[in-house]
Amino acid sequence: MQFKANFNLLREWRDAEKLRTLAGDKPCVAIFKRDNKTLVYMCDMHCYNISFNMVDMCFANDFGIIPDVLLTEMRNTGFERRFNWHGLQDNTLAHAAAVAAQRNIPIVFADLSDPQMVDVINAGFPDNQITEEDLYKVFNAGGPDSKGNLYQQMSAYVDLYGRDRFMVQNIAAALNKYDTVFAIFGSGHYEHQRLVLEDMMGKPEYITRIKNMRADFSDLKIEPIKLCDFEMGRGK
Repeated sequence: MQFKANFNLLREWRDAEKLRTLAGDKPCVAIFKRDNKTLVYMCDMHCYNISFNMVDMCFANDFGIIPDVLLTEMRNTGFERRFNWHGLQDNTLAHAAAVAAQRNIPIVFADLSDPQMVDVINAGFPDNQITEEDLYKVFNAGGPDSKGNLYQQMSAYVDLYGRDRFMVQNIAAALNKYDTVFAIFGSGHYEHQRLVLEDMMGKPEYITRIKNMRADFSDLKIEPIKLCDFEMGRGK
């Protein structure tokens, strides 16, 4: 069979049913299986420590599922990407891409580029044209909301009619080419896309208990020492 995303099932974040398997803001993994196809969708909370554990858990040998390809919420810039581990975008998304690259797993940057985002927004807001420099305002306006301020409306619009469409389009294309697909996108995007994915693959199983793949400091008591008292400086 050929997988095809039904874009009509996409939901705006404010209207999407909240993912009830998430405990607060913790990430989780949704595993879809249909026929001989498997989709492992990592619902990411970008930069959270537990999200790094989620990535390492999914790529661990004992996870039992080996990906043929990884789709990640990184902008399809159209050039070879070099990772600067001190850069702003070096988060769990880049970590997942790096782990996949080390294992020679194909990687797809499945988010829109800045020019593509600008094109989508300007098509939806012809009287309020923006440039790439305005994208920072769009994505730092308080979250996507079609009934919020102008930049929140733009954020909701580019998600619904651009970013999420491209992401699920890539997922469908990957499932048509590969047997086992790993994807890592923000948990909010999963809420947007869930009905589309269930339409293609059926209901998933969820992993909500993320294994600690790194050092466990939960029982460690830290008692810092004091070296000096603070002395306030005075201006002129």
